[in-house]
Amino acid sequence: MRIFLRAWQTATTGLRSVTPSRSEKGSSVVEVVATLSIMTIVMATVYQGFASTQNAIVGSEERLRNLDEARVLMAATSKDIRTAVRLSAGSSPFLYASGNETTFYANLDTVDAPKKVSIHIDSEDRLIEEVWTADESSVAPDYTYTDTPRVRFVGRYVDNSEAEPLFTYLDANGAVLSATPLSPTDLLAVRAVRIGLVVKKESGWSMRSTSLVNRVRLPNLDYNVVAG
Repeated sequence: MRIFLRAWQTATTGLRSVTPSRSEKGSSVVEVVATLSIMTIVMATVYQGFASTQNAIVGSEERLRNLDEARVLMAATSKDIRTAVRLSAGSSPFLYASGNETTFYANLDTVDAPKKVSIHIDSEDRLIEEVWTADESSVAPDYTYTDTPRVRFVGRYVDNSEAEPLFTYLDANGAVLSATPLSPTDLLAVRAVRIGLVVKKESGWSMRSTSLVNRVRLPNLDYNVVAG
């Protein structure tokens, strides 16, 4: 018995308590959750930055498209209105003049009688031009225009409203003739037209419309006027 106890004491004396070091322990649940939270925040920040960059690129492309469309519309409209002409001395080239529609006589692609031209915005936000050729049986200055007009699609995405009219009419002093549609007296006073185009293509991106303004003088009012 004594021999057994001595052997047991010898064996247990040589044993030491072994405690695993910190490096040998696994990650706690708290540490895992904290790591995942940090990664989530980082990924969200990266995604927001990417989305902002993408929005900026797409928005810039949309603005350029709107600007290109506005330039085409402005060039065509300005060119045609500049050809406005009277049929006879003392008359007006304009038959009708409102904020988003105008009808006038014009020396447009003709060497004979002036054409009758109407420019307006349709229900689909398109700028439309209608052109009538004078009846062959009519004589100056009492031309008539009864044939079917030639319709030309000028452009689209026009976003003008009553508050932002496409056409503003000016007298010889540059004053605005604001009571539209113009009265017969004001029609006689028109010497220039300010064209204010507002263009906006509808898309899934939030963006402002593009605006262009041009003042068109009417230098040809008395050019090739057919006297009565």
